[in-house]
Amino acid sequence: MTEKIHGNSIVSWSTEAVATGVNDEIVLLNMQRNRCYGLGVTGSEIWRKLAAPIRVSDLISQLKNEYEAPEGQIETDVLATLAEFQSEGLMQIHSEG
Repeated sequence: MTEKIHGNSIVSWSTEAVATGVNDEIVLLNMQRNRCYGLGVTGSEIWRKLAAPIRVSDLISQLKNEYEAPEGQIETDVLATLAEFQSEGLMQIHSEG
């Protein structure tokens, strides 16, 4: 069963993902699944912040400071993006301390 992502989860890039920048966006390759993913501007920004393990609540706070959005929208979008990264094997969840 896949671990559920929440505010206290600590997440980072998976060792299975290979990333490169194309213009201002990130393209990911999962070698084990033989899949390629093009991230948009928002997904690329989230991906860059996963370079070092980060608590999801801190990630959301950073993005709230950088972008304006309706209440709850950033949190919803971040959790959805992280869930997609997780389901594709692109992200890992670390134990909480």
